Amino acid sequence: MQYTEGQLGRVFVVRIDDGEDMLTSLRQFVHDKGVRAGSIVFLGALMNGRMVTGPEEPVIPPVPHFVMFEGGWEIFGVGTIYPGEEGPHIHYHASAGRAGHALTGCLREKAVTYLIIEAVIYEFTGLSARREFDEKTQLHLPVLKHLEGASGTQEQKPVKEEPLPTTRGEKKEEKKEEKSELPGGLAEIIRDLTRRPPT
Repeated sequence: MQYTEGQLGRVFVVRIDDGEDMLTSLRQFVHDKGVRAGSIVFLGALMNGRMVTGPEEPVIPPVPHFVMFEGGWEIFGVGTIYPGEEGPHIHYHASAGRAGHALTGCLREKAVTYLIIEAVIYEFTGLSARREFDEKTQLHLPVLKHLEGASGTQEQKPVKEEPLPTTRGEKKEEKKEEKSELPGGLAEIIRDLTRRPPT
């Protein structure tokens, strides 16, 4: 684990309009305002986009599983901003939904706005943080350093797990596994996505 500590700087509220690419617009805005580190929270809708919904197989380095979506999807998500090799590097994760279907993953390359996207950008100051390419994972990962001269990797003491207190006279009961009550079609989609055989 790594960490760094800083303070909240400026806060920006941004509106992105129909037909504008959210990723391009926010990247340009962050660059123009000189935001080096921060976080983005956004909501609205996308007409189409490209998302990584996990790896093809759970191996390191991963091969990303890309999904294209189109047709007006409701969306909300977050992003982190750190200095990269070519200026601010923004990493987005989001959930998108349309007509009972949902996708969650990493937005990449394209995210065209449908109607509107509302974004709030929080700038962080005083951090010792960068996003650098990691040879092992083949990903651009944040490298965080504590400013007191530590290497950035802080030793964590194990936390002893204590049982939760119960109300007097209340008996602990084991939770019985409930059978899925999802509609047939949606249950089949979820089972397919998780590669879990139907019961």
